[in-house]
Order: sequence, then C-alpha cells, then structure tokens
Amino acid sequence: MKKFDFHIHTCCSKHWLWGVDGLSTPREVVETAISRGLDGIAVSDHNTTKGGLLAARIAKKMDKNFLVIPSIEVKSKSGDVLAIGVLEELTIKSRSLTAAEAVEQMREKGAVIIAPHPYGREGLGSLVEKLKFDALEGFNARILSRYNRKAKELAERLGLPMVASSDAHIADEIANGITALDINELSIDAVKKAIIKGKTKIYQEKRTKSMGQVYSKKFGVLLHVSRRPSCEEI
Repeated sequence: MKKFDFHIHTCCSKHWLWGVDGLSTPREVVETAISRGLDGIAVSDHNTTKGGLLAARIAKKMDKNFLVIPSIEVKSKSGDVLAIGVLEELTIKSRSLTAAEAVEQMREKGAVIIAPHPYGREGLGSLVEKLKFDALEGFNARILSRYNRKAKELAERLGLPMVASSDAHIADEIANGITALDINELSIDAVKKAIIKGKTKIYQEKRTKSMGQVYSKKFGVLLHVSRRPSCEEI
C-alpha cells in the first residue's frame, strides 16, 4: 500500500483578498510530505497547475521514490471540482465554468475527477449526484466531522470510491488526511487507475487545528509584515 495526500495547496493558489491562499512554497510542500512518510501527493492549487508542475520538478531532484501528481482544484460557478493528473500548464479563470463544464474539460485532459468536501464550504452538495465523478473526498481535514460523515454516506449511496486528504493551505497541515492505495507501481497512471477501480482506503483522519495559524500568516502577508511566498521558487 502507498500513502497519498490528494489535496494540497501551495502559494500558487491565489486569493482575491490575501493575494496567496496557500502559504507554503512548492519546495516546502514536497519537503514536508517526504518527511511525514508519504509516498506521494497531488498538488491541487486553485485554478492552476503551476504549483503542481513546480513541485513535480523539485521532487524528481529531491527523491526519485516520491511522486508528485500535478493537479488542479477548479473553482466552478457551483463549487469546487478536484482534477487529479493534469500534466499541462493550465490556468482557468475563477467561476468561469459550470461544474458540469469543469468535469467535462478536466476529463478531456485525462484527469481523474474527485468531488472535494461536498458538504463543506464551496462543496457541490447534491449536485455530486448529477455529475459523473470517479471518487469522492470522504474525509477532508478542514471540514467538520458531521459534514465528513455526510460525505461518506453520499459516497456509499452512489457507490463511489473514497479518498482522504488534508486540503492543506500550509505545510504543517500535510498528511492530516491520508489515502492508502493498493498499487505496486509508483506512477501517475497507476494512481489514477487505482482511484477509478476503487483500490483506495481512508488511512488517516486527523482534523486540522491550525486554522488560526493560517489566518494570522495571511494577515501578515496582507499587511506586508510577512514575506509573500514565491510561486516561482525551484
């Protein structure tokens, strides 16, 4: 079994108020994930694959036995859509697509499509039942327990595989949600096939308790007290 965190943000995730939504560089994300014993991660920044592509290049130099899957969390008009394995440089305008369009376009790019935090903020809720997803986030470390329970119930009702993830916006949150995959080969194709075939197991559920730390750092960046992390770092 290989251990993955499929929902991680870097400073390449932008925010209209804070400027950056993720507060760790791609390098910091990779270093932390390796130090916590993960076999791989999906870097899934808001509306861009830039952080994932940077992290993948960094990981190849740092540890050849560690896999970074460039991914993207599309902020659609109806809520978030998580696309695992988008290997081209891509930027999407926030709220420019419907959820159905986001699913269709990301699938055309060869991605595995996951419904993240369906009952959390900016989740798709009951719309998940109307769209074709490959899997559902049964545990998101930033979501209240009752919403994660509802997500698990939804996945079971729809017969969808489940993953767990941290939704980390700062490196310290990485691995709070871990998915175990039944794979022998550590490759992007193997990971995508395992998710689609339901060879996934929620391995770790640890609710994030560092939200205050995240927002204090965001205020620091906003007020120019703290250095803004660079998405260009290699």
